Amino acid sequence: MTSRAFTFALCGTAIILAVVPMASATGQSPAAKPASAPAIAYVKVSGVDYAFQAPATVPSGIVTFNLENNGSDLHAMAVFELPEKHTMREFLDQYHTHGMIPVWMTSFGQTATIAPKAETFLTVRLKPGRYILACLIPARDGRVHTEKGMVTLVTAK
Repeated sequence: MTSRAFTFALCGTAIILAVVPMASATGQSPAAKPASAPAIAYVKVSGVDYAFQAPATVPSGIVTFNLENNGSDLHAMAVFELPEKHTMREFLDQYHTHGMIPVWMTSFGQTATIAPKAETFLTVRLKPGRYILACLIPARDGRVHTEKGMVTLVTAK
């Protein structure tokens, strides 16, 4: 395989326009071996007033969560890794008492806040483990949706 570079001079400055692979002696262009794309798992989650309907187990790897708001209030979904030595109760107590996510949790992001009958997506890379799906926005009465039960635990395998 050969390649050629085209160089031009403009006011004393050299400019390289392109380096183009040329056809081989057989007349075929060199073909780059395509990298295999990682598999992406699709997980549908329904948000209702005030709970998530989600599978208890999701695949590890790249996961796209599709949150559909089937309730009458606004909803969003945050994803947090729950370390083995901690519990959902510890997360909820810390969050409801101090209004902060515990420092021992890793956040994987949050969807957009969506209106009823809307949907949104969040793509994350999950290693095997436990994850919390939580709606962290306040309801019309001022209580956070997690206080009303809009939080669930999923396991990535």
